[in-house]
Amino acid sequence: MRAPAEQLPFEDGRFDTVVSTLVLCTVDDQDRALRELRRVLKPGGRLLFIEHVRADAPGPARWQDRVNPVHRVIGCGCNCNRNTLERVQAAGFNVAQIAHDRLHKAPPWVRPLIVGAAQT
Repeated sequence: MRAPAEQLPFEDGRFDTVVSTLVLCTVDDQDRALRELRRVLKPGGRLLFIEHVRADAPGPARWQDRVNPVHRVIGCGCNCNRNTLERVQAAGFNVAQIAHDRLHKAPPWVRPLIVGAAQT
């Protein structure tokens, strides 16, 4: 089924688990998409995610900000400079597991990666 992440065609509390793999960088409204993911999860449901994110170090983060306008065009809408972990937590998810890694064969500005599990 094709549907925007910001408007999922499912009833509240439908799923035990939702998986988001390199999605939250491209949605138009990340906060709205996260609210939708939370809405369709059952109480205690899990969000499993793999997302590239804004670099922690100031230098690489500034570089991401500079290249993001061009990267959005060549990367099919991908925003390489989003604070996705912070937004997941702000959406009310309890992040139970998080690992910081890198997309090793990607351009340097999209290498920072998080892999995690969160609950409603």
